[in-house]
Amino acid sequence: MKKLITAAAAAAIALIGTQLPALAAGTVYKTSLMTDEAHKTTVFDKYLVLEKEANVPNAAFTFSIEAGTAAAATDTTLAVLAGIGTPKLNADTDGDAEIAFAPADTATDEASKATGDTPVFATADTSDEKYVKKTLTLDFSGIAFPEPGIYRYILEETGDNQGVINGYQGEENDPVTKRTLDVYVEDYENFYSGLTEAQKADYTAPDGHQLLITGYVFYEGDAAGAPKKTDDADTAKPDESVKSSGITNLYETQDLTFSKTVTGNQGSKDKYFKFTVTIENAVAGTVYDVDLSNADAAPAKNAATVYDPMTNPAKITVPADATTVTQDFYLQHGQSVTILGLAKGTKYTVTETPEDYTASAAVTGGDVKTGDGIASEADITLSSNAMQDDYMQDDATVAYINNREGVIPTGILLSAAAPMLFCSAMAGVLTVLVIRRVKKKDQ
Repeated sequence: MKKLITAAAAAAIALIGTQLPALAAGTVYKTSLMTDEAHKTTVFDKYLVLEKEANVPNAAFTFSIEAGTAAAATDTTLAVLAGIGTPKLNADTDGDAEIAFAPADTATDEASKATGDTPVFATADTSDEKYVKKTLTLDFSGIAFPEPGIYRYILEETGDNQGVINGYQGEENDPVTKRTLDVYVEDYENFYSGLTEAQKADYTAPDGHQLLITGYVFYEGDAAGAPKKTDDADTAKPDESVKSSGITNLYETQDLTFSKTVTGNQGSKDKYFKFTVTIENAVAGTVYDVDLSNADAAPAKNAATVYDPMTNPAKITVPADATTVTQDFYLQHGQSVTILGLAKGTKYTVTETPEDYTASAAVTGGDVKTGDGIASEADITLSSNAMQDDYMQDDATVAYINNREGVIPTGILLSAAAPMLFCSAMAGVLTVLVIRRVKKKDQ
């Protein structure tokens, strides 16, 4: 009997089910953004600024992105939501991306700065610096935003490169290596309805509830405020915030000059002297240009010079697998060489081979500081024929003087004038004797 009742109840329930309509599911936004919307990616600019005479170094920087902090709406500001998901950076899927610079990169002179570029230069002079620009692409196409809103992310750059200041903001401002990114997500149907008929031709008509990204805004640092409720785009930003479209890194470099002066009555003004320059703590693969405008590129051997062959290179290249490079140079009296673009913190040694000359050297310029910036000569070592700086951080000029003096002993050799005077006197005596003899014959 129980089995019969159970079967009858099951049949009744089944019959009722066929007569009632299915309950409608709750309306939710699709998990994908509009496929024809161009704003699924944005571009962030990365600049490396350096002196015009310096070469681009090997330097790498890593960008990472994470969710920012949410902020509740107020009477005057909009709500901010913490970012969700992990956008791709330069097509990487792990949320990190590397941007690298190399000596082969093409730089743009400051005076020729492209419209829209926003690097931060170190000086007001528009002719002494240049920059390299690269871009970081942030791809949000795979993010399943659940609702319209402003989603906040924090983009951060890191990098440990010799002589490079990350997040350079000018001499009077602290470096800033973070940027706040607000992503504006809107209801697609509402967006579409606001288009003109001509504009709608570029979009797909809404088909269900879907979202799209309508804009991105970057701010300097880790912004805590929220955008204001205003129709004026210029004043809609959070209080005290500064919009930004890129990060600048400053590559600090210095120049090293060494010169030769010959003195003394036995000093040779056409003799070539050998200098050996050793650069340490350098970035592997760095290329240094050499200014030879006051020296010979290919010195010719002469009677006073013991070296052959001799070459003064126009470039010095640090090996790709090393941090030290050594190069020889050859200078005559009055000549000099300048090695351009040594990174801050580089160690260098200049050693001269004075041969049989008495050597001395003097350093000028501001390069008399230790690595911690305290004014001191503790890191400068200067001897008669060698100069070393363990931590270069300013232009330096080393003047080498070679002296060779000879003194003629007295009481042994007559001066050059004495024999001439003696000969003149003897000639005068002979003349008198000849005249007297002629007179005697005439008598």
